Amino acid sequence: MADLTRWLQAPPTRGAWAFGAALLAVALPTAVRAAVNGVVTGCEFTPYLPFVLLAAILLPWWLAAMVAMLSVGVLEGLFVGQTDAMLAECFATGAGIFLASSAATIGVMVAIRRVFAATQLRGIDELDGGIVFSLERNEVWASWYGSGPPVRLGSQAKVRAMMEDFIAQVEFAKRLKGGANNL
Repeated sequence: MADLTRWLQAPPTRGAWAFGAALLAVALPTAVRAAVNGVVTGCEFTPYLPFVLLAAILLPWWLAAMVAMLSVGVLEGLFVGQTDAMLAECFATGAGIFLASSAATIGVMVAIRRVFAATQLRGIDELDGGIVFSLERNEVWASWYGSGPPVRLGSQAKVRAMMEDFIAQVEFAKRLKGGANNL
């Protein structure tokens, strides 16, 4: 359940993985489109639609939008070109409809994330405040009331060592402070 909560609050793929996933979300439907190029000709965006949906779910909104825009450019560059005026007119209409439906898909996912985040924060007494630690599959996560999704801190062993070191430093500081008061 915690994984689903994180997926609904923020995209699970970030950094270099997100860029790789965005490129894959353009490359895979392009390969499908190329495979049916003899059977299907023209400005069909159908293979790209499911990948825009996956990008909206797995990636930040701006990368999902980049997937949609790159899909239009790739389809135009590889399959349509400037060879036929009627085909170019079909492409312009199809591209507009594809981009509008992609924007709606991405917008709905962003709205779902915002609504889910708002419902998660409802009823939380921020006066109690503080940090909440959780453990899932030997990974320690930290979250703060009133903020975004949890942050992965590291493995249980590493975080435990860091916390023990922190507590030792606090105790050492208390002893130094106490010793200075006794002079």
